[in-house]
Parts: sequence; structure tokens; C-alpha cells
Amino acid sequence: MFLIPKSSFKKFDPERSCFVLNEFASAEFSSAIEMLFAAKVVDNKKLSIGFIRHALDEYKHCSIFTKIKNQIISEYKINKKELSFIPNHIYNKGYIYKDHFIFEKKKLNEFAIFVGANEEIAEKKLITFSNHLKEYRPLAFKEIQNILKDEERHSKYSLEFAKKNNSFFSYKTKLVKEKILSFFRHIYANSLNKLSFIFYPILIAIIMIISFVIYFLKLKKKSTDENVMKNIEPNSIT
Repeated sequence: MFLIPKSSFKKFDPERSCFVLNEFASAEFSSAIEMLFAAKVVDNKKLSIGFIRHALDEYKHCSIFTKIKNQIISEYKINKKELSFIPNHIYNKGYIYKDHFIFEKKKLNEFAIFVGANEEIAEKKLITFSNHLKEYRPLAFKEIQNILKDEERHSKYSLEFAKKNNSFFSYKTKLVKEKILSFFRHIYANSLNKLSFIFYPILIAIIMIISFVIYFLKLKKKSTDENVMKNIEPNSIT
């Protein structure tokens, strides 16, 4: 998982939990796409097979998160379109870049550090979230424990590969750099939801004001003049 949603909240909130689960599912789905691209272009059959297996794990995780989310939605009768998977979502929130795949921009040893660092971060975030669900959704908690085992394994073999193919200093430097970049990437992604919460009502208000003005703007119905301003009746609101 390459981008992890903010998942900390004090008490069980079904709607918020569904939002987090949806974000986890999107992150896993996007990670699978990145791994499949790496499998396609890497010039090493063994690594290619490894990337494909990694991608299959990510698709499986996406399916599990989605199933848990849908169960909560059904049980609590939540009706929010924001909780549906939207393809553009993975671009808008930075899960996948629009102009390139990560493997295109990083060397193999750097890609291994990127994967290992982000899988490690994902594991910690997921532990926090699963502990929150433990009391309220025990079956979901158990399913997520299996995902955590996969995340730990992904991080372990990725970082082991990176250690073998980087000098000690280079490995440590790149690992710290990747964790810092990941930190700021998550801040940016999670801030988008807060910004939309602030600006969406403002946008709706502006649209309503414009619609109100247009309603009272009287145009000559049969005018053939292409200049719209000339077609406005003198007694209109403007």
C-alpha cells in the first residue's frame, strides 16, 4: 500500500469507518496497478513473478476492505455516494500519478525502498485502525490481521532486497528520505478532504446565487441576434 488514509478517531463511527475503509481499498487497488506495471517492464523473470504475486495480494486486500465497508453500509443503512469507488479518485488523491508510474521514475533498488517504507507505514496505520474496530467489528478485525501479515511480509522482503543492493549509508539515507516524503504526501492527501468540506458549501452557494440571477434575467425568446447582452429586457433584474 503506497498511500495510507488518516484513520484515527476516538469512538466507533460507522460512516467515518466506511470512509477510511474505502480509502484503504483505493490505496491497495492503486498499489496493485503499480506492481503490475513493474512486473511488465522489469527485466528479470523472478522479480516479475514476485511483483505479480504482490499485486494479487493488494487486489485481495482491496476486496476485503470493500466487503467490510459494504457490510457496515448495509447494517447502518448509510447512503453516501462518497463511499463508492470512483476511478478518478485514485488520481485526485495522489494514489496514482496521471503522467507516470512510480517504477518509471525510480531505479529498482530505490523502488524496493519505496515499497518497503510505505508498506511499513501502512502496517502501523492499519494496526491502529484495526484495534479501533476490534470491539465493534470483531470479524473485520480478524480479517484485517491477515492483511497485516501480508503487509509485514511485503515490507520485509522489499527492504531486504534494498539492503542487498544499496550501500549501508545509501540505504539509510534513502529510507529516511522516503519516509519523510511519504509523511508529507499523506498530509497533502488527507488535507484534500478537509478542504472539500470547507469549499464545497461555498461552491454550492455560488451556484445557487447565479441560478437565482439567471431565473430573473429575461431574454427575448425569438431574437436572432447572437449578442446575448442585446437580448436582455430593460425591466430584467440587471
